Amino acid sequence: MSFTRCMALAAAVSCGLAVASVGDEKRPAADDAIEAFVAYLAKNEVKLEADERNWWVVTGPKGDGYEVVVSLKTFPAGTSEKDMEAALKTINLDHMLNAPSRLAMSHPGLRISDPTRKAPKPDQIPVVAKLEKLFKEYRPPEQKK
Repeated sequence: MSFTRCMALAAAVSCGLAVASVGDEKRPAADDAIEAFVAYLAKNEVKLEADERNWWVVTGPKGDGYEVVVSLKTFPAGTSEKDMEAALKTINLDHMLNAPSRLAMSHPGLRISDPTRKAPKPDQIPVVAKLEKLFKEYRPPEQKK
């Protein structure tokens, strides 16, 4: 690799780390697409809130000794499904894609809040299945007819 390309790569990585470190200090940006999805979940009895670590936490119904967490990503209007899928392949966390809504959501995971309790498997938690189902069925308000 040429010296110029190495320097460009190093600069890109440095900038990326700087942006990531700044981003880690604040809550995830709740753009219109995410706000609409979170409101839809609330209407379906799943309360999702941003936390300080850039994750979205299910705060209702609450888990017993654990929290259900997901990552949400959005895409600009006009992004093709193929481009969305390509972008998701660059992330080291498996996401489900809901192309009509321009949203991606990681498969729900667990954050253990009480280490003395044995956490259930995610597929044994009703809110995990409900969250995945609602995500797949979701259509943005402007698309409902």
